[in-house]
Amino acid sequence: MLRVDLAVVGGGPAGSIVAREAARGGLKVVLLERAPNAPLRCTGIISTEAGEELGIPGGLVLERLVGVVVHGPQGTRAVLTGDSTKALVLDRVGLDKYLRNEAREAGATVWEGVSAKGWDHSVLFTSEEKLAPELLVGADGALSGVARWAGLPPPQEILAGYQAEVEAEPRYPGHAEIFLDPGIAPGFFAWAVPAGKLLRVGLVTHRGGEGYGHLKSLLLREFPESRVVRISGGLIPLGPPPSTATKRVFLVGDAAAQTKPLTGGGLYYGGLAAKLLGRLLSEGRQAEYERAWREKLGREIEFALRARRAYLDLSPVKLDYLVSLLRDPELGKFLLARGDMDRPSRILGELRRAPHLWPLGLKVLKTLGGFSRFAQFLQ
Repeated sequence: MLRVDLAVVGGGPAGSIVAREAARGGLKVVLLERAPNAPLRCTGIISTEAGEELGIPGGLVLERLVGVVVHGPQGTRAVLTGDSTKALVLDRVGLDKYLRNEAREAGATVWEGVSAKGWDHSVLFTSEEKLAPELLVGADGALSGVARWAGLPPPQEILAGYQAEVEAEPRYPGHAEIFLDPGIAPGFFAWAVPAGKLLRVGLVTHRGGEGYGHLKSLLLREFPESRVVRISGGLIPLGPPPSTATKRVFLVGDAAAQTKPLTGGGLYYGGLAAKLLGRLLSEGRQAEYERAWREKLGREIEFALRARRAYLDLSPVKLDYLVSLLRDPELGKFLLARGDMDRPSRILGELRRAPHLWPLGLKVLKTLGGFSRFAQFLQ
């Protein structure tokens, strides 16, 4: 049996960052990744600011996006184009390998192809040898085994995502396409994102069993002549559970539902929480983790959860109307210049400083449900 300071289950970005930071701080760390050659299960979009903060190397950037094209469910389309790069599309498979290697170079032992099988509060049983870690981190996804073994609650909601990589030229180079169509992506939205030589076309839905059929319909409708290279799927947790830690066990990334409720993206929030956790563990301050990560991310997650509930209440007619408002040049310019894809709540403060847009803002407010609904966003 191998005794270590820390075992990290899950070698995706969050797990690898925890292992790297803890090893840099002097802990004896083992990182377990059961599927080191897993296919792409993520769209891989991150803001330019988040890419810089997480230290993403330029060699892993496949595309630089300057804008977005939003499609309403009834055919209305809005094209928003900025004057500089707003987001990056990453080689996500390459990123996973890069971050695991960084953990290895920091001094962590990386076990690839090894699964965690159970935890009895002293021994971590794996598909290889047993581990006796002083501390345990679960970075093992939405259906975290570590959370279950430690008696920690699950995320508030788990959605299903399906994505195809297809051979197709982007219809709007430098732009992501977003489809707000409940008929194609019930409970969420669909997308088409350029990624080097391929196009990533996917959707997320709360009707997991229907997702693959919806994806086929989306491909047939929007890209009927394109060859599908591969299709993959995954689970997306929304809404952190009330507790993500015990005295010795800590959840991070998707296992803690540290994701953006409006987009499902987890790379940035999970990466921030992972850096924080790794450093706290190495400094012996792990008891601060729960409070610290919620202070950093909790307000934005709660704001986005309220916004998501408002979105779910919208009919196709109202969704299409909101897309039509985005066609206003001043509003599009404002959103691209002063919106923040990582901290969406900031848009309210920015809008207060843009009185020329208040008439449009009132139309949006009315569509979303009036002032009573708006008050919920200010909580």
